[in-house]
Amino acid sequence: MTLVEFAYSNLKRRPARTLLTILGIALAIGTAVALLALGRGIYESLAEGFTERSSELLVTQRNVIDITAMRLPESMGLELAAVDGVAEVSSELYVFTSTPAGQQVMVAGVSDSAAKWALVPVASGRRPDAGRPEIMLGDVIAQTLGAKVGDRIELLDEEFEVVGITAYGTALNRGVAAMPLKVLQEASLRLAQVSTFSIRLDPGLSQVRKREVRAAIEQRLPVVVSDMQEIADRLSSDRNITILKAVSNAISIVAVVMGALNLLATLLLSVQERTREIGMLSSIGWSDRLVISLIMIEGLFIGILGCVGGVLVGLAASSLFGSIPAIGDIISFTPSLSDLVLPVAFAIPLCMVGAAYPAWRAVHMLPAEALRHA
Repeated sequence: MTLVEFAYSNLKRRPARTLLTILGIALAIGTAVALLALGRGIYESLAEGFTERSSELLVTQRNVIDITAMRLPESMGLELAAVDGVAEVSSELYVFTSTPAGQQVMVAGVSDSAAKWALVPVASGRRPDAGRPEIMLGDVIAQTLGAKVGDRIELLDEEFEVVGITAYGTALNRGVAAMPLKVLQEASLRLAQVSTFSIRLDPGLSQVRKREVRAAIEQRLPVVVSDMQEIADRLSSDRNITILKAVSNAISIVAVVMGALNLLATLLLSVQERTREIGMLSSIGWSDRLVISLIMIEGLFIGILGCVGGVLVGLAASSLFGSIPAIGDIISFTPSLSDLVLPVAFAIPLCMVGAAYPAWRAVHMLPAEALRHA
């Protein structure tokens, strides 16, 4: 019998304990996988959402991260349109509000540009008419509010008729409501103000020329010009998102460490129960290296099986959370390869460390004393 086979047979002798230890590690790894997927999903949802809604470039206020706090004068759109290389400028206002029942809603005021409204996909109903108190709801927020086409909802102390449901594909935009810019400006008391400008450049511009246009705008006006990926990078550094990601990472680390401690406790108890057996192995000529290898292999077996189970648990948890409308329809919740590899890469060495102390205890028992152990 080889050393690996011997280690495997030792684990089979105590199937309940071995299985529970593997399950504990699997739950720890699964938790880490799901939380890492959550943190990355927030970032990707931002990037995908802005790419779906906006044009080639987005103009935002300097030194402001929260898009609902951005304040730009609407008249700036004329200055942007006058820059050589800019083909079209449209504006949007973002306001975070709530219904009388306390349900929170992100509302986007879209400029009256026909081209801009043409980018808003319609699942049912129609797009709002300019200047009228009409609103379109993303399918997720419509479900949350229990609203359908033809209903009236109260936002910002005013009533709006729901004239359509949007058909956005990204999780972020499915939870956003849209109305004409002028209507939202009046309702939110932000007359002549917008949050962002979307810019479409002249077709056929080279990359060098595009960079020159961006530099010219930033030099002329107190704004930042970004593509959609850069916007997502900026928003992902928002304090609330940063705190959420930090908490997710911290819980992931704690979960993996708890899994390693679970393995330590199991192997330590196993060594104590097998004192006589380990003494016999030492008395028949087993070296310290072989005894340590046996214990470490047992720990490695449990760690690997726990990590495999943890990956499956993480995938199942992500799928479950993704099917919950309150979560999956707002945040992308699909683990990437890095979400699966990082916890495993961290857990395997930890499991080996968890097996090291029981192995050390095993080789420091005197054979004669171990044989006298009942």
